[in-house]
Amino acid sequence: MDFGFTDRHQEILAVVGRLGRENFRHRAAQYDAGTQSPIENILDFQRAGLLNLTIRVEHGGQDSGALGSDPLLYLLAVEETARHCPGTAQSVHIHYHATHLLDRLATEAQREKFLRPAVERGALLNATGSEPGRTARGLYGLLTTARKVNGGYIVNGEKNYATLADVVSFHIVNAALEGTPAPEGHLALIIPQDSPGLSIVEGSWNPLGMRAAYSPNILLKDVFVPDENLLGEPGIMPRQRWQSRFHLSFAAQYVGASEGIFDFLTDYLPRRGTAGDAFTQLRLGEIRVAIDSARWLVYRAAWLWQQKQETEAELNSMLAKYRAIDAAVEVMDKAVQIAGSSALHADSVLSRLVRDLRVQTLHENLDKTAATIGRAHLGQSYDTTARL
Repeated sequence: MDFGFTDRHQEILAVVGRLGRENFRHRAAQYDAGTQSPIENILDFQRAGLLNLTIRVEHGGQDSGALGSDPLLYLLAVEETARHCPGTAQSVHIHYHATHLLDRLATEAQREKFLRPAVERGALLNATGSEPGRTARGLYGLLTTARKVNGGYIVNGEKNYATLADVVSFHIVNAALEGTPAPEGHLALIIPQDSPGLSIVEGSWNPLGMRAAYSPNILLKDVFVPDENLLGEPGIMPRQRWQSRFHLSFAAQYVGASEGIFDFLTDYLPRRGTAGDAFTQLRLGEIRVAIDSARWLVYRAAWLWQQKQETEAELNSMLAKYRAIDAAVEVMDKAVQIAGSSALHADSVLSRLVRDLRVQTLHENLDKTAATIGRAHLGQSYDTTARL
């Protein structure tokens, strides 16, 4: 296993790092105060040629993503973005996963219609499976329904956490085929933004943190989706465990945002006059250990995806995400201890990063994640998509 970065990895880190220092961090307060997607930051990604990372080379991309030849490439972009603006990192993460899914499952006609605009003009996509109450019902217990009609489907329901909903060109929406239980009845449908019956629920995105990752509810009322907009065959996402291919990008966000807190501390503590304090040094050292221990688990899991060891890659992606959340919680707690209350004004950089990271780390149920890993090692049946 090679722990070194390629020239392309180093280039990604340099470009995104520069964008983060010069642009993202200065716009962070603006997006934190508002309720819209961080479109200026995303346009920076487009101008830098970074919105196509998870699309195969033959389709105009750079072949990253879990199934690509270089899974680490896009993870570095997400991680470095989260270091400066976690909300922007979540936004590009959603686009990366939607384009990766489309690139791998679409027909040639669908790639021409939906993927080419993403490659040529930076059209944005999202993928939304979540909906109110789904945690209690399970990952595939969808209330959003698709009724088969002549030439397509009529879709009704409400989805939540629809990141980028205000700026995407195409939504990939999961729905349940009426009369057919999951997994066979689980559908992925491509719905253009201007489809009649699709609307954003105003005021539905007002969280404590991750405000820049604008993720409102969307309503689908008698939306007609033609047959040619069905992505893959029914049930393909559960059968191929697509959810497990998204774990690592969340972990990269946690690592990157934790690194942002570390950056703040190494700048702030000397100015506060406490850099010589033994307990400050101890806590900062513990933070450094926590971040690096999570980071290398993420990179190792990416390497397993690259080696096409999918079973091991799925489990190690869950393991890496678990450790990244655990480390992030440790980082937040110890950071506020040594920074003190004077660094926690509501509009401070540390406050924003802590709010963002605390909200985003609630994305996962750590107990279920650990139990899944335990079942695998005990020879019991397990599901690497069961994370809620």
